[in-house]
Formats: sequence, structure tokens, C-alpha cells
Amino acid sequence: MQKITFSFIQICRKKVFKINICFIGGGNHLNNELKEVIHQLSNYVMTEHKVLIIPFATEVSKYEGWFKIIEQTFNIIGNKNVELLQFETDAHDMVRKISAHDVLYLIGGRPDLLMQRLHEKNLIPVIKQFQGLIIGYSAGALVLSNDCIISKDGDYPKTNVIKGIGLVDFSIEVHYEPSIDEEIIGLSNKREIYAIPNGSAIFSDGTKIMCINEIYHFSNLKKEKIALL
Repeated sequence: MQKITFSFIQICRKKVFKINICFIGGGNHLNNELKEVIHQLSNYVMTEHKVLIIPFATEVSKYEGWFKIIEQTFNIIGNKNVELLQFETDAHDMVRKISAHDVLYLIGGRPDLLMQRLHEKNLIPVIKQFQGLIIGYSAGALVLSNDCIISKDGDYPKTNVIKGIGLVDFSIEVHYEPSIDEEIIGLSNKREIYAIPNGSAIFSDGTKIMCINEIYHFSNLKKEKIALL
């Protein structure tokens, strides 16, 4: 497997530039697995920023558990302005809340459920017009692409592609492991795919990406490891 360094986008590990999207592949928020990702987020999430968690990818009964974990994560970098968006909130109030925050955090779970609920509340246009930082974790990262790839696993018996929010043209694979390569390579003839293992992340401003830890690129039926500059 060859390493690739892209000429059409800037890729680096430590450089700080203005970003508007963060894709997190997965991992434990509260041990050292996401330490480098959280450290990089501290360059963009200021203590005064208001963070809104959108937990619609999972069951309502799990909302509070996710909230506590993510609240602790942002507390680590000095931010204590974290709020949870409840699904029963009126759609107009949801729009108002989103507009009043600086950071949106879309949690993990089921990407198809997340898209269904975002459509139900008519939030897709609102998220696409959001001017702050959008962080997608696991399923929350998948849906930010045009083509949301749902790889087969314990929850999904076969790989499926659904329409995502459409913030970027490339697709994402989360919790990446090489055992899924055959599936991803087969899908890469029609799209670019960035595979993000647990503990890794991609930061993007739409024209440049910054990779935290290992990231793999799939395109034209080929897999290549991104070389960090």
C-alpha cells in the first residue's frame, strides 16, 4: 500500500487554519484515545463559545448519557457552555437554538435515524447554512457528506448509501478497520472516501484538510494511506 500526499488540498497534522467541519471517526471521549483530537479542537472551540449537542442518532433514553460525556469533554478544554437539543423541542425553537450557538456536535448512533429526524424537523437547510463549527462523531460524521455510507456491521446486515446533508463531496468511513476494505474499495469507483479509525479525525475548511492520526483515502478502486506533511 502506497502513501499519498495530495497536491490539490493541504494536509498536515499540526498546522492551525480556519475550519468549519470536524469529522471524528470514533473512540472514547474520556480516556486518552481522543486526546490529540480534543487537543486540536481546543484551537477552535473557545471558552466563551456555546456548544449545542444534537443527539438525534440515538434513542431518547440515551440523550443524558451522551450529554454528560460530551460536557466533560468540553470541560477538559475549558468550555462550560454545553447544551442538549431535545427532540421534542418545537421546530421553530430548534432553529433559534441552533442559530444562537457557535458549535454543533452531532453524536454517534444510527445515521439513517439521524437523517430521518433532521428531515422531520426540517433542519437540513439550517445546518447547511450554519456559520460556526460543526463536529460530527461517528454517525454524526457520516451524514455530513453528500453520500452517507452505512457500512455493514452488527446493526446493518449489508452496506448501504443514503443521501446525507451534503456539506462535502467526499464520503466518510468511521470506526475504520482494514477488514472492511473490500466494501469500501468497491464503493470508491464513484466517490472519494476518507476512512477514519477510532482516535483519528479530519478537520476541514472545504478546500484543505488536516488529519489527526491515521487516515486512509479510497478512490478509483484504490486504497492509499495519507502521508502527513
